[in-house]
Amino acid sequence: MTLSFAASSVLAALVPIQASAHGWADFPKARQVICQEDGGHWGAPDGSQIPNEACRASFQESGTYPVVQVNEFATLVKDYTNMDAVKAAVKDGLICSGGDERKSGMSVASQYWQRTEMQSGETFTLKYRATAPHNPSHWQIYLTKPGYNAAHSRLGWDDLELIQEFGNIEKVNVDGANYYFMNVTLPAGRSGDATLVTRWQRNDPAGEGFYNCSDIKFEGDTPPPEWSAIGSFVKPGVVADEGDVVLFRIFSAQGNQELVSEKLPITASNSDVNAWSYELAQRVNQEHSAITQIGIEQDSGDIVYSPEDMYANQVFVTNPNYSYAVDVRDGDTIEPAPLTVIGLQDEYTQNEEGLAYISAAVESEGRYLINMKLLDSTGHQLSLASDIVDNGKIDLAVFTSQLGDFTIEVYAAEQDAEHKLIETKSVTVKVPSGGGDYDYAYPEGIGQYVPGETLVLGRDGSTYQCRPFPEGGWCNIDSAIHYEPGFGSAWEDAWIRQ
Repeated sequence: MTLSFAASSVLAALVPIQASAHGWADFPKARQVICQEDGGHWGAPDGSQIPNEACRASFQESGTYPVVQVNEFATLVKDYTNMDAVKAAVKDGLICSGGDERKSGMSVASQYWQRTEMQSGETFTLKYRATAPHNPSHWQIYLTKPGYNAAHSRLGWDDLELIQEFGNIEKVNVDGANYYFMNVTLPAGRSGDATLVTRWQRNDPAGEGFYNCSDIKFEGDTPPPEWSAIGSFVKPGVVADEGDVVLFRIFSAQGNQELVSEKLPITASNSDVNAWSYELAQRVNQEHSAITQIGIEQDSGDIVYSPEDMYANQVFVTNPNYSYAVDVRDGDTIEPAPLTVIGLQDEYTQNEEGLAYISAAVESEGRYLINMKLLDSTGHQLSLASDIVDNGKIDLAVFTSQLGDFTIEVYAAEQDAEHKLIETKSVTVKVPSGGGDYDYAYPEGIGQYVPGETLVLGRDGSTYQCRPFPEGGWCNIDSAIHYEPGFGSAWEDAWIRQ
């Protein structure tokens, strides 16, 4: 059998894939691997063809980048034995993204992360696929503490406890693929959902470390929630008249997300404070029992609403850092309070890390949930920032590693109403002036790159030098998904960022 030169080139481009990147947790399977295998990321721009709702939420925040870079959820920490340095580099809210803001979607809070069933107290074999084994290295295995809920908040270091450590482990070849195997013992007495975090740290001057999140579910019944009281449900003097609306809301620990929103219209039949407070509490307790309950805590730990002692009823939540609000509004007759978006510019430039941050301020005379979106030229969402503005001012920022023309859209939502577009602006992201000389703007000149010498300009605005021979041979492979500087799944095998 003979192959054309073109076909031979394709095969040559494909050969190094299995030995050029790094790896992922294969059992229990990491989030980004589940999302990649579920597919749908190259379908509809809104992600509607992605079957897993958590993966869809990730796509809406970070696009396809996390599933293209499935085996490179990594951060460089030179002082990698210092956990303070590690936590500073891999920040709270980005642990499941390997500390990389471009992969932030894999850290979204969602109840739909697919879970592997495990047994509390069991010792299981953790299986880690090594597309490029790195030795010497060492390992840390973390598990979320009881009470952490991935549906409510992004993962932070305070949510984790270290359950096991391993030193340098030799790879094992199974059917032509390399793996690391570790026997990990899970804590006894656990039930319900949890997230397992694997840290694989290379012992090298650059300090490259890989971070994977694997969502698991312990067999058995979920333990009853631990409730924290955060305030009185109804305060003396609150009055709601016929035609008003009473709003009950629970906000996330950061205050930028409404976890619960219940809206009760006031009529002639329930205008008495004892009537509407009971009706609203019953609705909240039935619809949102996993997050909040209204009532009085019993010796059994249950929360029971007391109609006879209305002012004794408290708002209980599963996270003591949540906040709440009970507001009486004048039905739907109030016009929306004024909103102003300020600070958006026509042009932005990338920083030394190849990222361009686009910031704006939103001022209001009312309380709104604000979403600021960054869209590419096809309308695909690249980045999202959200916060609540309440009779004041907030600052929001979105970011991109790409160059070109983009659109900023700012939306506002009052209570549980639909989001409305309040601002749209076209912006351009350019390479900063004085960015240095280069021989080509990638992918121009592929096939003429000289190992150890050629400099190219990447689409993130950084310059990259072709690695010396023999690794520099990968520079001339015309396969952007693998070798595009700064973006390909194996770009570090071919290039050195300047």
